[in-house]
Amino acid sequence: MEQYTCLEQVIQDPSLAILTDSITNQTELNQAFVRYRILPKKQKRISNYYSNKFLGHNVPEMYVLLRDKLIADSDILGLFKDVQLPNETFVISEPDLYYKEDSFNAGDTNICFILGHSGSGKSMMARTLEGDDIDHIELDDLLLVKDHFTMGELKDYSDMFFSFFNGEGAKYYIGVEERDNLSKEEYEDKVFVDFVDFAMKYAKQHMEKKYIIDGIWLYLYFDDPSFFEDYAVFIKGTSFLKSKIRAMKREMKRDKETLQDRKEMFGREARNYLLDEDKINAYRKFFGDSPDTVRREEESEASKQAEAAVNELNSINVCFVFNDADGIKEIMKRAEESTELSKWNKMRIINECKFALNDHRK
Repeated sequence: MEQYTCLEQVIQDPSLAILTDSITNQTELNQAFVRYRILPKKQKRISNYYSNKFLGHNVPEMYVLLRDKLIADSDILGLFKDVQLPNETFVISEPDLYYKEDSFNAGDTNICFILGHSGSGKSMMARTLEGDDIDHIELDDLLLVKDHFTMGELKDYSDMFFSFFNGEGAKYYIGVEERDNLSKEEYEDKVFVDFVDFAMKYAKQHMEKKYIIDGIWLYLYFDDPSFFEDYAVFIKGTSFLKSKIRAMKREMKRDKETLQDRKEMFGREARNYLLDEDKINAYRKFFGDSPDTVRREEESEASKQAEAAVNELNSINVCFVFNDADGIKEIMKRAEESTELSKWNKMRIINECKFALNDHRK
């Protein structure tokens, strides 16, 4: 089997099919992928080997990546309209920051503030915290609370919430009718600041319980991140664009008619993000530079399993190209004995090993 040393040699081989970023439109991409799909299994395997070797992804993965790039270049960026082009942090996610995580889990501090865009995965982040009795409050729920909660429902939702609106925050227990008679300075600019101040004092008085408070509002109304340095602070690194796409998908599952509204909001939210980007970066720098902060890349168990399966499938192709039948058998044995792989991924790997061994004999 001929060995190629550069991508150009692979591209020139008519028996193989590779997708590269030289493809400039969806029609061309689809045609190239169809060509790959109709290849014999053996040639697909060799194509995937060289694609992974020179491009870092197999051919189906390259199809998805190039398709998404073309969609982003044509459709998603059209949502910005008059918004200036975003910088990298608008599109590319950064590591999640966990400041004083151990302190919160140990109970030394009993309040954790979680910051991130809607759809960034703040709720998933909150699940990493330890404790049997945790009060989780979303700052979005502070607005027009009277239209959504009776005082009895507030007590069931959160003792802290109930205590705020039943005490010093009683003036903020309003609905849309009362809101129409107030200016932004009288209401929105004050309710978040007053609640956070109340929450800090309330948590110190109730050390037997833990509290999680999350929302983008923390960036907007507290310019100085050191205000939170005595507490646990988690910051999601999920990019604005990825977060908003997630939020759209989530809301569409509940009500598909909201899609158009979400599209119209996107441009406004993009402009707001660009205006507030310096504040977000200030928080990431302040807590990111602290020795009490742990950085973690965003990942899920499903994505880790999928990555492990893809690595094994790529290894099969390597063994096949280098005529290593024993290597393929070893990969199949690992899959059969694995307790980590899902049944689906285990079946994919074992079947691919069998096909590769069969092709190797021919």
